Amino acid sequence: MKKGIVFIVLLFVFSSSFSQKQAPEKKFSFKVDGSIRNYSGKVVYVSHKSGETEIKDSARISGEKFSFNLKNTEPTLYWFSIKTDPTLVFLFADETNAKVKLIADSMMYSVVEAGSLQNEYFEYRNFINNLIAVQQKLQTDFNTAMQNNDLNAQNAIKVEYQNLNTQYMAGLKNYLKTHPKSPVSAYIIGNDLNNAAIPLSEVIEALSYIDKSLDGNSNIKSANKRVEAAKGTMVGYKATDFSQNTPEGKKVSLSDFRGKYVLIDFWASWCRPCRMENPNVVAAYARYKDKGFTVLGVSMDSNKDPWVNAIQQDNLTWTHISDLKGWGNEVGKMYGVTGIPQNYLIDKDGKIIAKDLRGTALDEKLAEIIK
Repeated sequence: MKKGIVFIVLLFVFSSSFSQKQAPEKKFSFKVDGSIRNYSGKVVYVSHKSGETEIKDSARISGEKFSFNLKNTEPTLYWFSIKTDPTLVFLFADETNAKVKLIADSMMYSVVEAGSLQNEYFEYRNFINNLIAVQQKLQTDFNTAMQNNDLNAQNAIKVEYQNLNTQYMAGLKNYLKTHPKSPVSAYIIGNDLNNAAIPLSEVIEALSYIDKSLDGNSNIKSANKRVEAAKGTMVGYKATDFSQNTPEGKKVSLSDFRGKYVLIDFWASWCRPCRMENPNVVAAYARYKDKGFTVLGVSMDSNKDPWVNAIQQDNLTWTHISDLKGWGNEVGKMYGVTGIPQNYLIDKDGKIIAKDLRGTALDEKLAEIIK
């Protein structure tokens, strides 16, 4: 059972949503001299992100001129804005002083003159803009197909959407390969790839293209930290340990079962597919429980009584734990659970060797590894 249904998901991110953690490095300063035409307002704004916080500064306009004296710890993206137009004007800033020429009644035609990173950023941005144009046309065509109840056209457009995703990832990787030392590449990994819809394997591959000289960049640090944390839920890596309480209030940890094969089984009493799958898990448990196999049930329930009743009704005689937070279950969040039933098979050394074993797949896998 899914937490929610998404009709069409585009994997790439085009908005100015950024996430980066600034490293405690020596600050550098740079100046922005700006001009603005056709504007009756008094102020221009410049923004950037530090961690999860958007930092916004302003400068008063005098005779169509304005300026900013800015500081940062590493090259990063800034964006200029005014109140009368939602269009953002981007500057990928380094130690180089910059000039910005804003056109208030047509911000998209504004001009930014800065260092080499600005050119590198706009090389990538132009690639993105071309895909946006295709995306917008596909969306228009899809809306038309829906209005006409044309299912064939809708399905064909969905395929094109996926092809667009493929083009995006291919183009992004090519950019990283050809700009391995650029802070723009670090920004792309830390921000545009910081999207749960993008498989972690893509992030790992992207990081492999980055030169070691960028290891201290906050975006690369953040991405590496996210990858390391997520590896604990990936096949082939040691499972992340966790602890929660049994219905009786006893604290149980995954590491308590070291030396056994363990199936971490995410389920809930209200989940019909889970209840339908339970007999398969019961059968596998009965067959292999005396051969070094056990199950650790992690419930996504929010109420204790239905949880305990379901355990009894389905004859689930193994260990069960939960924090009774429903979809907010902390272990569920740790393992990225968005649909149940979901399971992970852990070997005797605590490494994940398989996941999502349903029906006869669990029994077949256990027969393969337990002799």
